[in-house]
Amino acid sequence: MITCLSLIASYKGQSAAVDYDIVYVKQPRFGDTVNTIWPEIAHPGRLDYGADLMLLHPDGSEETLVDCEVCSVTDPVISFDAQWVYYSLFHDVSPGNLNTQRGDLPYQGADIFRMHLQTRQIQQLTHGEFTPNTGAGNWDESNPLNPDSSYNRLGYGILNLGPMPLPGNKLAFTSNRNGFGPPRGYTNPNMQLYVMDVDGANVEAIAPMTIGSALHPTILNDGRLMFSTLETQGIRDLRLWAIWTILPDGRHWQPLVSAMTSPNAFHFMTQISSGDIVVEQYYNLNNNGFGALYKFPVDRPPNQPQFGSPFPELNPPIEQTVNQQTGLYPFRFSFTPYGYQAVTPMTHPGDSAAPIGDNGIDRVGKFTQPSAAPNNDLLVVWTPGPANDLNRPTTVPYYDGGLYVIENSEQIWQPDDLVLIKNDPNFNEAWPRAVVPWQAIHGTPEPASREWLPNDGQLNTQLPAGTPYGLVGSSSLYKRDTFPGRGSDDFDGLDPFNTSQNRVSSNWSWQGAEAGKYENNDIWAIRLLAMEPNTHRRYGPNYAPSGSTDFYNHANERLRIMGEIPLRKENPDGSPILDAEGNPDTSFLVKIPADTPFTFQTLDRKGMVLNMSQTWHQVRPGEVRTDCGGCHAHSQQPLDFAGTAASLPDYPVWDLSKTTPFIKVNDQGENEIENKPAKVVDVEFYQDIRPILESHCVGCHNGNQNAGNLNLTDHSLDDHLPGDYRRLAKDESADYGYPPVIHNGVWRQTNASRYIRKFQSRRSLLTWKVFGERLDGWLNSDHPTAAIPGDASSIPGGANPDLADLDFIPSTAHPAGGMNTLTTDQKMIIARWIDLGAPIDTAEIRGNPGFGWFLDDLKPTLSLSLPRPNFNPNPVTMIRMGLADANSGIDLSTLSIKANFMVNNLPAESELSGLAINSGDGIFQIPITSALPVDITERHIRAEVADHQGNIKRVDVRFYTGNPDIIFIDGFEPIE
Repeated sequence: MITCLSLIASYKGQSAAVDYDIVYVKQPRFGDTVNTIWPEIAHPGRLDYGADLMLLHPDGSEETLVDCEVCSVTDPVISFDAQWVYYSLFHDVSPGNLNTQRGDLPYQGADIFRMHLQTRQIQQLTHGEFTPNTGAGNWDESNPLNPDSSYNRLGYGILNLGPMPLPGNKLAFTSNRNGFGPPRGYTNPNMQLYVMDVDGANVEAIAPMTIGSALHPTILNDGRLMFSTLETQGIRDLRLWAIWTILPDGRHWQPLVSAMTSPNAFHFMTQISSGDIVVEQYYNLNNNGFGALYKFPVDRPPNQPQFGSPFPELNPPIEQTVNQQTGLYPFRFSFTPYGYQAVTPMTHPGDSAAPIGDNGIDRVGKFTQPSAAPNNDLLVVWTPGPANDLNRPTTVPYYDGGLYVIENSEQIWQPDDLVLIKNDPNFNEAWPRAVVPWQAIHGTPEPASREWLPNDGQLNTQLPAGTPYGLVGSSSLYKRDTFPGRGSDDFDGLDPFNTSQNRVSSNWSWQGAEAGKYENNDIWAIRLLAMEPNTHRRYGPNYAPSGSTDFYNHANERLRIMGEIPLRKENPDGSPILDAEGNPDTSFLVKIPADTPFTFQTLDRKGMVLNMSQTWHQVRPGEVRTDCGGCHAHSQQPLDFAGTAASLPDYPVWDLSKTTPFIKVNDQGENEIENKPAKVVDVEFYQDIRPILESHCVGCHNGNQNAGNLNLTDHSLDDHLPGDYRRLAKDESADYGYPPVIHNGVWRQTNASRYIRKFQSRRSLLTWKVFGERLDGWLNSDHPTAAIPGDASSIPGGANPDLADLDFIPSTAHPAGGMNTLTTDQKMIIARWIDLGAPIDTAEIRGNPGFGWFLDDLKPTLSLSLPRPNFNPNPVTMIRMGLADANSGIDLSTLSIKANFMVNNLPAESELSGLAINSGDGIFQIPITSALPVDITERHIRAEVADHQGNIKRVDVRFYTGNPDIIFIDGFEPIE
């Protein structure tokens, strides 16, 4: 509910510099010496209370559209016909209504509204809907805030933010209604992408892969959505946000500006009249979302890769000014988008004060929230001063955001180049939006309309109409850009073993994910990992007392093996099948449950990770994704999937929906495949690793014998983790065993301990010991090693400890060729455990059995493909849906299907699941004996199903057999 709504013709500001109205948000300001709170990637749910929605006229007069006392408005956007303004409203963000235990998130949350600008009528489109994973806690779905003590609770409200109109009378937005927490922090809460009709019907989660978070979907003229997304998956830097694109139905996501500039973020974006895209880059948390602006073309010349080299020095310099003394100080970054250039080179995006300008006194400030305007102009929010929260070298005067125009989106070299619209020093002006039709900016009435999730069985015989599955594949794993753009020459361009120096390499941190040295001929298979979000179960029964999970691994994210797919293919004579570029064909194609986040790991013949894609992926129901063109090959022209072995009709598509293929090595050293009879396979410490340790290792590595200064019999708990686990997988502070030789005295880079390197079994001493060989591609002689473990003075020749590593020295217990008491399968399971981030289930120890690593924390797939949402041009003669689940499996006894109309002589709201015919492969159909009449009656089909964990997926499809105009269903009349 809006706390206070009024129309007030009030402050007469400075003369406007444009000939159109502007909607903006007037935020509080508390003078030059008191900071303010602006929503940004680190805290999208925080802002000062009392932010009003305003309408500014060209003559400088203005009206208050939404007057807030304890509420606040954010994220306004104008409809394509300029008749409506959509916005998010925080109901109450006053100090007493924030949860200080949860990052000051508001108890009352935020909802999306729209206002008809001529009539001033307001419609609320969201209502704090809460859709948790019902099997991951005991939830009251009507109350995420304060149900009785028998229920879990979030303790804060649902945030519905970032509304964005779409063609076809739809609206994209982000929401935390699923109740997830980001895996690794640095933002709060987890926001995911949704699309609904403009009146609030037909809500669909389009991007289950946004396990990190997603903000501010923004439409492009070609019909794609841009959005800012947290890319911090695996062990990448916690602060990496990129801008991706996605079709409005969730298909065909791809990077637009990748987060390769650690630790800065890309956020806030727009498309200007020329078609160029403008993005903002800023340093999270410390700048209140203020930074610098950049632009690049949406199109590129034929045969021009979309991105530059992974090696920054090979990419064009990007202009910026860091300080007055240095002057212009260009920077470079990996995978620079084609044509990327600075719009505001007078400043920088970093976490220090903006530079002093030409007058030698005033700092030039920073920018935020760019928005397209007519004539290729760019509306921006600009603040003078340092625009930084850290004392580097000053924080004052604090932010004084005002509205400005960058004419023709030209480069800005000094503040005088900006055209002032409005800057009242008593307030912060934010979120300028030109109240003009889309056509006035982009030359078309609205963006291109994209087909909505066809799922019609036309793409591949493996995907019949209505399928709950999708196909994913690639043309080559030889064509790759997985090597780090920054590395150490002493380690062949990769990351040092353990160095006291910072930012020596980008490998695994922000760009690149190579697990040691290898050649392309080492590539043998690809592993698909299913990924699950983390339900934020911090209050109530079975709450997680430390963090938001009852497990630990190096990514704080459940990673389950969906399958390991061999890539090598041979002709009848045994020669390798080659691709169009003359390389061995390493294409593949697999079938997986749709709407299941996943990622890839490239494997060698021992099943060890060579490189890893540290981000989330997805396919929607019926989607085929085979256009990657390689393995993270951003800087190269893609190899066309068509013509590869995996594209041919006789290629046996790997079906990962029922079994999990595993790589094996037989006694003759040859590779084989074993199909595990499970949808996914977990590898976990208590289940798989400790039994091996107790059977084969503790005889020497115990508190008495203490071989190698490693005691694996210590099961005492520290923060719910036992001593044997901590020594192997969580000893960054070097509390146990031999210390590191660097002066810091800790295990750094990606080392979890002396024995394990995170996600890199090839670079882990533990695997060297069990396999009986060094596996990282280097020789013992390549780098110095302390003769006495842990003693820097024993490094030969007094070499620099930062260049030292560990050696593999065969011994009686760990002979060359491997421990003969261990089977090859046991050795490989240890490697898999490391490559999954060394998972351990702590739920039982914490008193929450069943809520840890093995918890299925993802809803099943439920896709209703017939009838289509809204208008159905063909006769409606069938209800068709697809059901799938990647983990615990569908519980068919929970299937419910109801309609608000008569079906086959059954009254409205009758249970229809008994009529459903299982047509195979997860597809269920209900033939309707008589086609529904053609009219504009609003009809609904509501279906739900649970998996065996108890997670319920619900859909509510509103449809018509005639063609209504749903814009005005709410009763508002069109304005001539």
